Amino acid sequence: MVYSHINLYNMTKRAGILCLFCLLMFSFNADAQTLQAYFKYCRFNSPQNQKYIETYLSIIGNSLTYKKNNNNLLQGEIEITIILKQGEKIKDYKKYTLHSPEYKEDSLINYKNFVDLQRLSADNGKYELEFQIIDKNNAASKIISYSEPLEIIFPDSTIAISDIELIESHSKSQNRNAFSKAGFDMVPYVADFYPKSLNRLTFYTEIYNTKQKLGEDEKFLINYYLEDFEQEKQLNDYSSFSKRSATDIGILFNEFNIEKLPTGNYNFVVELRNKNNELLDVKKQFIQRSNQGVDIKTEDLAGINLENSFVSQYGNNDSLSEMIKCLNPIASRLEMVFIENQLKNSDAKLKQQFMYNFWQNRDALNPEKAWQNYLVEVNKVEKAYSTRLKRGYMTDRGRIHLKYGIPNTINANYNEPDSYPYEIWHYYKIGKFSNKKFVFYNSDLISNDFALLHSDLFGETNNPQWKVILHSRSTQVNDLDQNELPNKNYGNNADDLFKSPR
Repeated sequence: MVYSHINLYNMTKRAGILCLFCLLMFSFNADAQTLQAYFKYCRFNSPQNQKYIETYLSIIGNSLTYKKNNNNLLQGEIEITIILKQGEKIKDYKKYTLHSPEYKEDSLINYKNFVDLQRLSADNGKYELEFQIIDKNNAASKIISYSEPLEIIFPDSTIAISDIELIESHSKSQNRNAFSKAGFDMVPYVADFYPKSLNRLTFYTEIYNTKQKLGEDEKFLINYYLEDFEQEKQLNDYSSFSKRSATDIGILFNEFNIEKLPTGNYNFVVELRNKNNELLDVKKQFIQRSNQGVDIKTEDLAGINLENSFVSQYGNNDSLSEMIKCLNPIASRLEMVFIENQLKNSDAKLKQQFMYNFWQNRDALNPEKAWQNYLVEVNKVEKAYSTRLKRGYMTDRGRIHLKYGIPNTINANYNEPDSYPYEIWHYYKIGKFSNKKFVFYNSDLISNDFALLHSDLFGETNNPQWKVILHSRSTQVNDLDQNELPNKNYGNNADDLFKSPR
């Protein structure tokens, strides 16, 4: 499932606990109603190799303006336009009016959220998906517009997995409708965030062309599991498998109980393997869990035997505290919470046990070597990026270096006349992502502390106003929605270097 973060208030995505579901929000004026909606899409194929996109729109009921309809009942009315384009050519589109459920007039009405699903046909290729929405009952409303690129790749006779659709609820189909799949009516979960109140992760995905590629009734295996987002390490308590026989289209529709899943960022993973355990295809879907009260337990670490372990040489409590602090750039959210809440005032032994467990989870065969390799990088960032007030690993440049490695290129510009000193880091590859950039800038002009202003990497600070802020040294910013410079400043290379690093 693919999501996008539409940001009309110039909010940013932050590392750690992320608010990553797609929120389309526009405030018409200070007193008017605020329309809120969540939007996602998934890519699917069909037995006839007809590719299509399913779009999911969840309207927040209390955000609509309601008026009486012909039945003398209160109802919301939204005009929606969805366009799938290749260049200037429209491949498919939908323009329609969506009505909310009807309500009797009552000052205490709690309007329910409701979901709309549409399908757009497409072929393999690159597209632009455009989306527009307007509250027709609000005279002060404006059209909310958004677009993003997408690509469809379902080669004929090649084994592939569809996008993973998250499911909010399902029931046996009585009458086939837009939400019907595999004999069930499935209401999509149009978010990636699972609060403590939601304890089941339900999912649906399709598998294509196993019969054509493997042969009729040939056996294959579906593994599906949750993995830690940062480390991409499988969680044993949230994994399962299904043995299948090859068919034209296979279906995986199941769920996990996530009641005890700790707060953190995860991937839900579906992978296909043949009878020789060779990987055929894999698909991942990001989710975020908020689950206060579920944490690493000190008793889980108490049984760790430290005899002859590499951490036994570190006995000083203060030194251990500093060693553990420097792990923050690569620690999972769960580990960071434990460091902050449990280890801050603990004794040396618990810190040693945590330290050993931390590195054993990353390299079970040689945790000491993993620690020593990391320590080399910690010393590098200490030398390069430390300030009078911060250790190197505490700075933004130090954190990014430790988390993602040394960038492939760094463009440093400290003397452009209209901008603050800045650096643009470019990575050819970060995990599964390619061509990712980071913009750091020094707004105090004195220290060595360059703050992360903007990045196009999923999960990091994403600031649409970064160019305006970077040049606010000489240009006052009066418009909070301004994303572009009013004119091309003399000596301004930042935009060009970001688009085409070198």
